[in-house]
Amino acid sequence: MSSPDTSEPARGSDESVPDDDLADFLGLLNELKSTGCNLMVVGDVPRELLTRASSRMLGDDDVVRYRVLAVTDATPESIAERLPDPSESPRPVSETTHVLNHVGAVRSVAATNGTPSRDLAGVKETRIADPELAGLQAALVEAIDDFAARTDSLRPADLRVGIDSLEPLVDFYGEDVVRRCLRVVGGHVRNHDAMAHYTLQKPYDSDIVQTLADDADAVVEVRLADSAEDGPVGEQRWHVPNRNLSVGWTPL
Repeated sequence: MSSPDTSEPARGSDESVPDDDLADFLGLLNELKSTGCNLMVVGDVPRELLTRASSRMLGDDDVVRYRVLAVTDATPESIAERLPDPSESPRPVSETTHVLNHVGAVRSVAATNGTPSRDLAGVKETRIADPELAGLQAALVEAIDDFAARTDSLRPADLRVGIDSLEPLVDFYGEDVVRRCLRVVGGHVRNHDAMAHYTLQKPYDSDIVQTLADDADAVVEVRLADSAEDGPVGEQRWHVPNRNLSVGWTPL
């Protein structure tokens, strides 16, 4: 893919694949981007790194993207951090963003004791009252279909969808229920040539990641590489399970 906002792999990693394999891999990612794809972002790492990866998956600030972000345990600050800077966004964030709130003790995502780096005021928020996962599933499908219906010039990968995170859903509903939900949502993502990502703070080789990865087009594995004054430093590598293909570690 040519767009940097997909957090794609690059050359120069310490475990790089042969050039022919890398070319095939990037060609596959271009195909996924043009036809719709579902990605998992995983790793037993500080939550900040998964949020950083999620932010890139949602797209660059200065490009028009339509975003549906479902949150289950994300903080208001982390939500604000991954939304576009209003001063750089070509369209008002309130017109291009829909947050679905499935937090256990439902609260407004704009309610915070601190001050988010980017203001959440005006961003559309739907609080999911249905305690069953079917409520969140229906809200995701409706939000995806709504953006597709009212956006005449929607191009492949213009619509970005995210769930942050899957962990409380798996803990509460079980992996079979979550897997069925992701299959339904993933089908709507592909129907509209959108890009979706789902974060899970578990190691890539864990049973739950391997189970859910069966239905993903690719898995982005994140690891902690170093620590700096401004926070943890991460690396990523991409896997395509159904092609038995991976690329080496690159900066996050």
